[in-house]
Amino acid sequence: MATQSDDNLPVSDASSSLIGRHLEIDHHHSAFTSTFSSATDWRYENGRRYHSYDDGTYHLPNDEEELDRLDLQHEMWRMTLKGALYWSPIPETTQSVLDIGCGTGCWAIEFAETHPNATVVGTDLSPVQPDFVPPNCSFLVDNAEKDWAFSSKFDFIHARMLCMGMHDWPHFLHQCWTNLQPGGWLELREIAFPWGSVEDTPIEESPLLKWSDMVREGAARAGIDTVACLSFEDKLRDLGFIKIKKEHVQWPLTPWPKGSLEKKLGAYAQENLRSGLQGISMAVFCRHLGMTRDEVELNLYEARKDMNDPSKHYYAPM
Repeated sequence: MATQSDDNLPVSDASSSLIGRHLEIDHHHSAFTSTFSSATDWRYENGRRYHSYDDGTYHLPNDEEELDRLDLQHEMWRMTLKGALYWSPIPETTQSVLDIGCGTGCWAIEFAETHPNATVVGTDLSPVQPDFVPPNCSFLVDNAEKDWAFSSKFDFIHARMLCMGMHDWPHFLHQCWTNLQPGGWLELREIAFPWGSVEDTPIEESPLLKWSDMVREGAARAGIDTVACLSFEDKLRDLGFIKIKKEHVQWPLTPWPKGSLEKKLGAYAQENLRSGLQGISMAVFCRHLGMTRDEVELNLYEARKDMNDPSKHYYAPM
């Protein structure tokens, strides 16, 4: 989470940190409007559907199975934040909000509903947001790694789980800095690969942890740093952000914790991973590790068996 002060010193908080669907487009952003027709010319590969706008930038699919998973993941973040949408101390007078990589639009829509005086814009490579949204909420097809073309700055910028599509974090963070109003806030929430276990199980002894390290390796070959979030604090401070708050949390990947909330989060995470293993893996492993679809599925079979072992206590660093 981060912010800009009223003295033009941005304050930063690095927190642990469609077909049949309608896209509302702000026609002031002419750079975006021409992309809509081509943005739904999906790429189909190995049984999954992927975005076509700036094809190959993001490595997870955008089909219905993945959209359902993203909705579940949104609930996991709400649980992690104890029911809140954000932790940045934004004022009630916040007027303009940007949600980057908005996915199904859950966060942007809920923010718009609870802040009717704010204008909320969500951007994503895929126009997969619902037909009906609050009147103060709109969505744009956009690649957040390119230069932004907004006509005005934002009071609050929110970005979550961009890891598998972000190749140039310094440029992205600089874009956030230059598009924030003085005194504005930035909230980032990310995941890192590889994952770990309470028992410090060596990666080579765990099919699930080995899978997570293969994600790291494949992403690295695609130019993606899956531990970039661990250095957000320094990058934000170098840009001039102040009031930086960093938090590290661990998502249990099965219901192994004893606390009721943590156990529930683990159950959600288990389902999130069960439905997401293939989507996270297929493009990265086939495009960048040279694996066939059958080889990927065999790898996932072993990872799922390991994930379901009740004696293991795995977690994902956030």
